[in-house]
Amino acid sequence: MLEEIPEEECLALLAAHSVGRVVFVDHEGQPGAVPVNYVLDGRTVAFRTDPGTKLDSSVLGKVAFEIDGIDELYREGWSVLVTGVGREITDAIDRWSERVRSHRLYPWASGAKEHWIAIATPSFSGRRIRHSGVGD
Repeated sequence: MLEEIPEEECLALLAAHSVGRVVFVDHEGQPGAVPVNYVLDGRTVAFRTDPGTKLDSSVLGKVAFEIDGIDELYREGWSVLVTGVGREITDAIDRWSERVRSHRLYPWASGAKEHWIAIATPSFSGRRIRHSGVGD
């Protein structure tokens, strides 16, 4: 059975995890998805990155961010999708940007990861699949 996850639960799932995938379209029009660890500040998902395709494609572009959980034994799982516009907040001096950057976010991947990207004007959706027991 497939069911929608309400926004409040999507936010709770995002708050309970720290790794997901940012999805973007590069300058050649090709989609890309890469794992990043992230922070959630209210309704804002933010991650850090180095210069390169992910940064270039995310800033002021439409981006998506996804986390999920899978239980293969019980054939159940869930997925949360955040869509919005990537906004670099590395040097921004507004209170919102400063608050987001104040979170402890230590990237797992090597490199300085000095650029902060936040997903502005986010929209949240989630789906859960539950095992129906049919076909066992």
